[in-house]
Amino acid sequence: MAGMAGPVYLRIVQLLGQDIREGLLRPGDSLPSQRALAKQLGINFTTVTRGYDEAKSLGLVQSHHGKGTFVSEARDIARNGLEVRPGAEGRAPIDLTSTWPPNLEIAATLAAEVRQLAQERSFDFLARRGGTVAALDLAAGESWLQPRFAQPIEGRMAMASGTRNALIALLSSLVGSGGSLLVEAMIWPTVRTLATVLGIKLVPVRLDEEGLVPEALEQAALASQATVLYCVPTVQNPTGAVMGLRRRHALIEVARRRGLTLIEDDAYGSLQADPPPLLATLAPDITYAIFGLAKLLSPSMRVSYVVAPDPPRTARLVELLRATMQAAPPLEAALATRLINSGTLARLIGQIRAEAQVRQQTAQRLLAGSSVVIPDAGLFLWLSLPDEWSASDFAGRLRHEGVLIAEGSAFALEGADARNAVRIATGAADSRERLEQALEQIRSLLQQNASLLNVID
Repeated sequence: MAGMAGPVYLRIVQLLGQDIREGLLRPGDSLPSQRALAKQLGINFTTVTRGYDEAKSLGLVQSHHGKGTFVSEARDIARNGLEVRPGAEGRAPIDLTSTWPPNLEIAATLAAEVRQLAQERSFDFLARRGGTVAALDLAAGESWLQPRFAQPIEGRMAMASGTRNALIALLSSLVGSGGSLLVEAMIWPTVRTLATVLGIKLVPVRLDEEGLVPEALEQAALASQATVLYCVPTVQNPTGAVMGLRRRHALIEVARRRGLTLIEDDAYGSLQADPPPLLATLAPDITYAIFGLAKLLSPSMRVSYVVAPDPPRTARLVELLRATMQAAPPLEAALATRLINSGTLARLIGQIRAEAQVRQQTAQRLLAGSSVVIPDAGLFLWLSLPDEWSASDFAGRLRHEGVLIAEGSAFALEGADARNAVRIATGAADSRERLEQALEQIRSLLQQNASLLNVID
């Protein structure tokens, strides 16, 4: 499971499918109980439940009351298009489910930088104690991010070991177990997992083509009495919406009126050539802004910078990260600092931006005429499907053809509109050619009659 991408519950589904295809699991085989599998994998029980439910909906497994869960019969698996057909060269499926940046041989660059780092810093970062972050690492982060802010951010910076851990620290301190968190109705699935772990109730807020709707935020805040909002204003995941300046001001007006604290996740903002102003610039006194490197550079760079509203709140966040060992690891923090100070980070982000833009332009060309949101220099697109196609059927057919995408239901909160759409991670393909091949298959499938295909099967 560790080598797979995407939410944990989907990895369970991928693993089941893989074991079935390879003959490790056969039709009729009994599967571990949900509780036993959760204990074995060291994950939350509800995550396993969701994985099994998804596997059932795809026809991989069947449940029999009082007896347990079993691998479906071979004919049922085949009928649902879950046998991935390798290409002529027997290549692996084209996996477009996770929004990682394109692999531009960045690993080799990072390895060279680590060698230089060892000579420059004499491994002082390996002798650091107590989960602290060196002042020069904080200063480098401040220098990188200061141009995005209108106010000085010196003394307001914390560093976490990735955006997930930054969120764990912020949510546990600002919301707490039993509290409620306002979020966009379609969200990064990891937020749902974190909320479950922390015992936090998620309150969905309606989205439109520009992102979170301020009037819906006011209604949700009033009804729930929640005091914290988490959102992605720039290239919202999964819809790709970019919030305009007027919308941002309207959101902040609601936040001030309702006494809300904002957590702004700027996961993709640095890939935009001219990103809109941060909420943390427009409302610095009520906003925590998170800037992770994993989506901008490499999945292995688990470093996130958090800009807090003021030094006292920064100090509390730093202490929490230190006490829970969620601060940025010394080696990765030192590497990030070297990348910033040498100008390498800006150069690599520029390369990623250029590659992402080319891939999005390819998608615009091949999916012209479709109902699709394709953010400029984004790592994914959001494709709304015609009425004759359901997202599950569409994704199932593509799996059959060796292309993996994420269904809209994976991002929807319970009770929220799941939307009949799919997210396609254009940055995830290992080459432009493989991406174009996958998009050609997607375009071809969009042009086919779904009901006729079902009859043929």
